[in-house]
Amino acid sequence: MNTKTYPAFIFRQRPNSPLQVAFVAPSGEIDSWARVPTKRTGNIRNFQRAELPGHIKEVETFFRDQDNASPTAVVVGFDPIRASDAVRVETDAGAFDETDLKPGVPLTGRVTIDWPIDPGAKTDEDRITSIMEWRPKLEEFIFEELRDLSGLEREKIERLASWIAARIKAGEFRGFGIDDEMSQGEEPGEDDTEASIDDSDSGGLAELPNTIRAELDGRSPGDRQVILGRLGFLGQLQPELLRLSSEDRLKSLYNEVYDELKPGILIDGQHRIMGTKSISTVPFLVTALPNADWPELAFQFIVTNRTARRVPESLLINIVGNSLSEQQRRNIEERLRNANIRVGLIEAVMMVHEEEQSPFYGMLAFGLKNEPGFLDAAAMRGKVIKLWYERLPPVRDLLDHFCEGRLMAEKTEYWKSEQLWFSFFITFWSAVKDRYRGSDVFSSELRDKRLKTPVSKLMTATVLMIFQKAILWSLYRFLRKKATTERVPIAASIQNPETLATLVKNQLGKLTPEFFQGWQLSGFDGSRGAREDLAEAIELVVSDERTVAELKEGRYKHRLFKEPRK
Repeated sequence: MNTKTYPAFIFRQRPNSPLQVAFVAPSGEIDSWARVPTKRTGNIRNFQRAELPGHIKEVETFFRDQDNASPTAVVVGFDPIRASDAVRVETDAGAFDETDLKPGVPLTGRVTIDWPIDPGAKTDEDRITSIMEWRPKLEEFIFEELRDLSGLEREKIERLASWIAARIKAGEFRGFGIDDEMSQGEEPGEDDTEASIDDSDSGGLAELPNTIRAELDGRSPGDRQVILGRLGFLGQLQPELLRLSSEDRLKSLYNEVYDELKPGILIDGQHRIMGTKSISTVPFLVTALPNADWPELAFQFIVTNRTARRVPESLLINIVGNSLSEQQRRNIEERLRNANIRVGLIEAVMMVHEEEQSPFYGMLAFGLKNEPGFLDAAAMRGKVIKLWYERLPPVRDLLDHFCEGRLMAEKTEYWKSEQLWFSFFITFWSAVKDRYRGSDVFSSELRDKRLKTPVSKLMTATVLMIFQKAILWSLYRFLRKKATTERVPIAASIQNPETLATLVKNQLGKLTPEFFQGWQLSGFDGSRGAREDLAEAIELVVSDERTVAELKEGRYKHRLFKEPRK
């Protein structure tokens, strides 16, 4: 092990805030004991902002000039599991009672950090040897993480790990958000003893026997992905499989496993460290949180990176949704809300993306490298999901009778807590998906994978928003008219999700797949007029005023289909 002691100031900023330690360390040393918590190791809990090679190069160029300096601190957390014996804080007088520390009154002292030695392996065989030497410690860390996250006993975690490792070795278990070139077998076939929870596109769920799946019952989709993703990464680290890897793949695994053993986590300043670590004499002021728990570290990353060069909202959604368990989110919900981060709506977004029954299962994008999703999560949150989760009109007008309570706030709370919003969200969009089954209208197929341009005109957050509002308002007007003329209240017309599904399919009967072809009008994100034209075209068809053919051809061709004047 390497060991380094840094002189430090020790203080607490607020009465209940985490202990902080400020010291100076060269970037090369910081890089040796602190990692960027990436998701490549099957851990979707890790918070990570996208690596910007151009920005790293800018930083390196900036610091090549001997007159330049960065006066802001690098913020570092210490993983509670990895740092339990590896990080020690003392005052000049020795050990101290943290509870006696008064806010704003710094003490002088030191912080000592231990971290594993990187032998600098040069050959594939040396890399494999190092990985296998590190594996027991990594396994210990991962098992403790999963026990802390899930509450599963170590015996059950070991049973899951053994089963997954055996399946990986047989080439029958795929998809952990990392390259999977070592899987040599074919996809597993159907088996009456197995229940499918296939989620290979979103980070590591595959076919599991019922006995194994039973261990995961009651876990959130995010927790299940963490458990299987982490054990899947561990299961890849077998000598026979490592020897099947390419040199580049083995180098990557070597670095990832070594990083996994580091006690520190870079919360802010990763590009400064990455851009200067080769200039090892560049010192930085470090502000460290030596005793903070995992939710606190995630919280600090979120609020720190929401300012200045901001992390995209979609990535923040992913961090809150996946880096914290449901219980951990509840524990810091008020603090996140005070930071203008709406936890409840973020959980709603994650349900839409992660729950298998969701029509948008696996389709959302969070700003992560090589992710399969293409619908921007932040846009989906504000434009599509919020309407249902917040019970906004016309959802409220159509489905108010399902909510218990006297006041509107009480009804909305019931709507959310009983997850009625999700039930009816699924009902509506499943009816849409069923209506266009066999066409490319409700499709995840991409015309341009690099730009994530969908084949279907429907499948963007803005068009989905316009579409759902147009259909729901049309349905509301239809049912209001029925209530007036036939004395049939809306509650009698929509008695359960199934009746809503039937009504939606009836509304869409005349809106044929051809409607979504040949659009000449664009710019729905930036033009209110374009959005209104699309909504009008949908309404004209579903209300039986015009056919799709009449909108597209003839004297009264609708603006949606008119070629722009040159």
